[in-house]
Amino acid sequence: MDDVEALQRRASALRAEADALTNAYQRATWLRFTLVFFPVPFVVVLLRLEIESWTYILFGSAYLGLSALLYIWDGRASDKCDKAERAAQAAERSAGVSRA
Repeated sequence: MDDVEALQRRASALRAEADALTNAYQRATWLRFTLVFFPVPFVVVLLRLEIESWTYILFGSAYLGLSALLYIWDGRASDKCDKAERAAQAAERSAGVSRA
């Protein structure tokens, strides 16, 4: 009986952790996507009459580099949430807990 209760407590703790990670990920996602679509284009629009033509290449490269970096950052955060979700599901299956 103690083993079943310990498994259920572990499943409950893993579920709470997975839910907390997912909620934090969802709250932070809008910030990451804002960082992709806002800074470089905004600077280009502000300075469009004052910059030389060659700097558009520099800004384009910065935009692509920042986008790739933030894509990797978001992928890692998403993978962390998926891993926590799989661990919680495995613990719930081993404890015999059904999630409604």
